[in-house]
Amino acid sequence: MQLSDRMKGLAFIQVRAAREADGGLLDFSRDSLGALDRLIDRDVSQRPLDPDALSEVIGAYLGETLCRRLGATWEETVAGPRLRLGGLVLDPLARARLRVTQGKRRSLERYFAEVERARARGRSGEGLEDA
Repeated sequence: MQLSDRMKGLAFIQVRAAREADGGLLDFSRDSLGALDRLIDRDVSQRPLDPDALSEVIGAYLGETLCRRLGATWEETVAGPRLRLGGLVLDPLARARLRVTQGKRRSLERYFAEVERARARGRSGEGLEDA
């Protein structure tokens, strides 16, 4: 199975989970990342049972949103799945892990806006996961 297909599959697991949790419809829009942030705040404790699995599906959803809205593409690296957007190389799974483990200050919606600004300025993706 290709990486992009695997990540799309994981993203749709998040879409289904949000719908089942009455977290609203996730439609791969920037606004849906805000809805996902609220769902995480509402339903995810500070120490989720399996932060790696949760981070993977949330990160896949974040990554697919970046693919659909900004034109990023998935690529396999030695360090794991990454997104390429022009000169940017992004790690949405790492950002999702920060969101799950460190809370509100790691907003997925804000990350999308940071990536959009970095792309417009021609910046590299270095450090975006830490912002």
